[in-house]
Amino acid sequence: MAKNGSRRRLVFAVALLLGVSGIVWAWWRSRSQPANGYVSAVKDDEFDELMVVKNPGYVGPQVCAECHGARCAEFQNTRHFRACWPSEAGSMPPGFTKDKASYDARTPGVRFEMTQSGQDFLLTLVRGAQADKVGQAAGPSGPQKAKGPDQGETRHTARIDLVYGSAGKADEVFFTWKGDRLYELPMVWLHPMERWAEQPYDPNYPGDLTRVTTPRCVECHNTWLEHVPGTENEYRREHAIFGVSCENCHGPGRAHVRFHRDNPKARTAHAIVHPGQLSRERQLDLCGQCHSNAMRARGPAFSYRPGEPLEAHFRTNLATGIENDHVADQVKYLRQSKCFQKSDTLTCTTCHNPHRPTDPQSSKLACFKCHEQKDCKEQPRLPAALREECIACHMPRYHRVAVMFHTPQDKYVFPVRPHEHRVGVYPAARDEVLYAWHRGQADAENQEKAEQLRKSLTEHWLTEADKLKGAHRFHAALGAVREALRLDPSPAIKAKLQETAAIQAKVDAGLVEALLQANERRFPDAIKSLEGVLQQKPNSAKARGKLGTYFAALGQNDRALEQLQEVVKSDPDDAYGLNMLGWLAYLGGDGAGAAQAFRRADEIQPYSAEINYRWGLSLLLLGSWKEAETHFRQVVRIDPKHAGGFQGASHALQRQNRSEEALRFAVRAAQLTQHENADILVTLSDAYAAVGRGANAIEAAKQALANGKSGGGRLSPQVRERLEKRVAGVDIQE
Repeated sequence: MAKNGSRRRLVFAVALLLGVSGIVWAWWRSRSQPANGYVSAVKDDEFDELMVVKNPGYVGPQVCAECHGARCAEFQNTRHFRACWPSEAGSMPPGFTKDKASYDARTPGVRFEMTQSGQDFLLTLVRGAQADKVGQAAGPSGPQKAKGPDQGETRHTARIDLVYGSAGKADEVFFTWKGDRLYELPMVWLHPMERWAEQPYDPNYPGDLTRVTTPRCVECHNTWLEHVPGTENEYRREHAIFGVSCENCHGPGRAHVRFHRDNPKARTAHAIVHPGQLSRERQLDLCGQCHSNAMRARGPAFSYRPGEPLEAHFRTNLATGIENDHVADQVKYLRQSKCFQKSDTLTCTTCHNPHRPTDPQSSKLACFKCHEQKDCKEQPRLPAALREECIACHMPRYHRVAVMFHTPQDKYVFPVRPHEHRVGVYPAARDEVLYAWHRGQADAENQEKAEQLRKSLTEHWLTEADKLKGAHRFHAALGAVREALRLDPSPAIKAKLQETAAIQAKVDAGLVEALLQANERRFPDAIKSLEGVLQQKPNSAKARGKLGTYFAALGQNDRALEQLQEVVKSDPDDAYGLNMLGWLAYLGGDGAGAAQAFRRADEIQPYSAEINYRWGLSLLLLGSWKEAETHFRQVVRIDPKHAGGFQGASHALQRQNRSEEALRFAVRAAQLTQHENADILVTLSDAYAAVGRGANAIEAAKQALANGKSGGGRLSPQVRERLEKRVAGVDIQE
């Protein structure tokens, strides 16, 4: 019976976690007015300081221009400078004209309207009645019923506030502010195709289909935007410096500006980084801020400073396969090049001048800094006009499969083909250059050679697509098929593209359906959907992770553990499986196993409040009070509004007989939950009792009992009995 009871508790805990995860904390945080508690708000400078984010000294390019006017003026022509920009007339894409202002989405009953009203550019999501099953649960402003003939429509209008890729040549992505929270909009403009497209989204998502804009996204496109600690997408934008500007590479300039204003005759740069004087590794780290897979933060947003090791601030994803790269990860592939490995000086700036737009001719000439034409063994067979086309042969363009969109007619569209940055020998690239040249000649002999090369290249890419498809790498396979289609737009290859896209679409749809079923607590159905996903893609880490969680919710622990253990094998950058393994171990009373799993999860996803919180709980279970305190303190550094982190720290400190400190943490936990969480009030009552403040301990106990009865938390019979004794005055240490 005891074993069955333990199992039932475990199943209940997992199911409860699935049902309320995120809801409780969101509710606490949404409360704007404190309850009429028995303890007034207590100011605590140490804890209040956790919420303060100070500009480390960024001043913006307009200040740099006071002394470096010419340099700043030329830099403003670069795409870096326009990496993020407020929407404005004259720079927005032509898709806002009347004849291109409406887009019928792939989801039935959903369309988007893109309009301009005065100086504002607007995106409106229109849901028909049949598509609005969950649309009523809208965002902060709520949906608006249409006034047209179809009274079943709901409309969600958002102003486009910021643009990524403004005035660029690739994809243009749009963002909107909702208060101080930044959201990415579902529609994009594809410059190469001159058309609108939609980002992949969950059609079951309520409201306007926007998604949060995370700090890592913001960091790569901006110089400074103050991120509110502990939030996904809340920013204080009063002093934002949009776009990538001087200080991304030279560091915050306030001290530099102040010194040279006070010392106008000084000729030696003071308090500023000169990237050209950094070591090669640190120069690569500068570019690697964004042009690498350094995706998992080890600290607060905008903490990296030029000249510091990038790995000290980010964990770099392994990203097995180009489809898993962050954008393109040029730094990783450059490091794999023999040119890089045989040189002591080759860096990104060997080919790219960071102050000017990229000049293809200058990049080509960079090759001749180390190589001569005679070094190329292909020279004898190349036409004279091609003998300086080093980049086309050794850094060929390819479909960037990590960035994709949908159009009404096509799925998984890759809008650009950037250069491969692993400088190497690519026979297919050489043949592509020859094909283009022969095709450009008028005589029959050259046309015949061009046709032979076209067929050979097409076969090469189709073979590559089959290999990738066999490895269940469908996004990468789609990229290969699109290369073949570019050479041969025949019905057979179009059909192959549609067939491959259909497999990936089935995988995506299965994941979406499973999440919807789990949200409705239909775990057997969700499991069936995920098993269908794994039939198509056995290496889907997301499917494995969710499948493990749903098995646990049904009490099928052995099957749950089997699936969760497969997550990191399928994707070494996915910490979900280890996180859930640790949680299940903790719920089962295995503190050591839990701590080990959370330690491994933290290696993959550092600076996670959730992982550190659970890790701290497992250490409490082990009696490792000091180590538990360390992790709970990390929780509240990451998220200063994490009441559980403060509560856990209070427990750990209490066990170390540091009662006054424990009380401070307990008071803050109670404040964050408006004195309405019964469990935290128990901790507060114990903390008051430990320092001899009996009256406060009794009041906290009374409130805990009252809240426990009214649904503000669950109290076990043992805890309830102890609190009742305390209220009666027989459980207080004076």
